[in-house]
Amino acid sequence: MLRAAQKSSALMLTFRRSYPPKAAAAGAGVKVDKSFVEEDAVKLATHVCINAYIQGEEPGPKILPDAEYPAWLFKLDLRAPRELEDLDPEKDGWAYWRALRKRQIEQNQRIQKLKTKFLHLQNSPSMKKSN
Repeated sequence: MLRAAQKSSALMLTFRRSYPPKAAAAGAGVKVDKSFVEEDAVKLATHVCINAYIQGEEPGPKILPDAEYPAWLFKLDLRAPRELEDLDPEKDGWAYWRALRKRQIEQNQRIQKLKTKFLHLQNSPSMKKSN
């Protein structure tokens, strides 16, 4: 039995964590601001300035005339989403039902928050119904 204990202790391995050396305090974690705002009016009027990191002479793709773009692009509804009261289930369809479901979820979350906030009052004598 003693030999078994000696063998098992010899087989035990010890693990030691080694961490990387700490970085120097000066200059550590300083981020360089690589953003660039284009101020050339001609480039802004003729190009879509979307990516400043692409190497090249032009800052982005050229803006084309409206005839070059598909017709559906100009038919997109870019207005802010309407309130539930302004929607009609017959006319607006899925937008109405989505807004209704969103409102129900928000209401249920507010109720749950109140339940947990006043949990200690649920079993108090003042909250019990009197006969």
